[in-house]
Amino acid sequence: MIEPFVITQEDSDVTQTDTTADSLQDLFVYRVPIGHTIILRPEDVLCCDLDETDTTVAQNIAQVKLEVRDAANEEKKPVLGPLQYASFSASGVGEFKDEDKFIHLDIHREMKVYEREYIALMVKNASPYIDKDTSFFSLRCHRERG
Repeated sequence: MIEPFVITQEDSDVTQTDTTADSLQDLFVYRVPIGHTIILRPEDVLCCDLDETDTTVAQNIAQVKLEVRDAANEEKKPVLGPLQYASFSASGVGEFKDEDKFIHLDIHREMKVYEREYIALMVKNASPYIDKDTSFFSLRCHRERG
C-alpha cells in the first residue's frame, strides 16, 4: 500500500550532524527502515529552515542539496540541487504550510529508495556552521510498506 509520508529531522531514522564551513556536508540523513520503500515523485516537495550556530538564519548564498544513496553509501543520485538557499528564502524560509512556496524535487520520473538506503540533506555555508538543533526540514513524499 502506497501512502503519503513526511520525513523530518524528528524522525527516529534520521541522523543529525552539525556542518562545518565551506564544504557540502550532511546535515540530516534518513535511512529507510526494513520493510519500507520511499517513493519520490516530481511533485514531491522539500521545505527547510536552516539556522547557523549563532541562531541566525543561514546565508542566502548557502547551498542545499538532496541526494539518494545506496546502502553502502557508494552510489549517489541527486534529486535536488545543489541550489542556493535563497531559493528557499524566496519561497518562504520556514514555510511549512503554503505548498505554493515549497521547492519541488528535480526529478523527471518516480524514484524508489529501498530499505537500508539513504536520503541525505546536505548543506554548504560560508560561516559559521549550520546547527542541526535549530534547523528544520520536511520532505513530503510517499511510502510503501511491504
